[in-house]
Amino acid sequence: MPAYPKLMAAALALAAAAGGSVAATSAAGGTPQDRVFGSATNGFPTPAGPGSDRLDVRAFSGPAGENPGGFVHAVGTTGAPMGAFEVEGPVTCLRVEGNKAAIKYRVDRASGSAASFKGGGVEVFIEDNGKAVDANAAGQPQTAAAFAAAATQCDDPALAAYDTVDSGGYTVIDRD
Repeated sequence: MPAYPKLMAAALALAAAAGGSVAATSAAGGTPQDRVFGSATNGFPTPAGPGSDRLDVRAFSGPAGENPGGFVHAVGTTGAPMGAFEVEGPVTCLRVEGNKAAIKYRVDRASGSAASFKGGGVEVFIEDNGKAVDANAAGQPQTAAAFAAAATQCDDPALAAYDTVDSGGYTVIDRD
């Protein structure tokens, strides 16, 4: 696959509403929860010029991935003329393995060069390296039909090809 579509996919995948509680238990009953939150910016080369994006993430689920929730938001540019984009949507899957996480989200709002992905979804990957530089990655954006078929099944985050972030960072809490 050419590099440009992969880079656009990565750009579209980077996002989530940062903030919220850092606590790793639910307010209803104190059940331990896996959590991922934070915000980071990446830059990447494209044939059309430099691309960049900011990925904001706030995701949570039970220790086995049950009852996922949260939100992801991404904004950036593919580097091409008219390449600016913004996407956001709710978390449909969270898988946490140690300091790495896979998060799928449905694209409920999409604008600019990502407008055609509205209704579909994407999977993003987060690596929390403590005080060292964190990293993230993204899968290809999917159409609504393709995403619906596996929206609740996250891939193994250990298998993602991560890129270090330029600024910002993430926190991954594994309650297994």
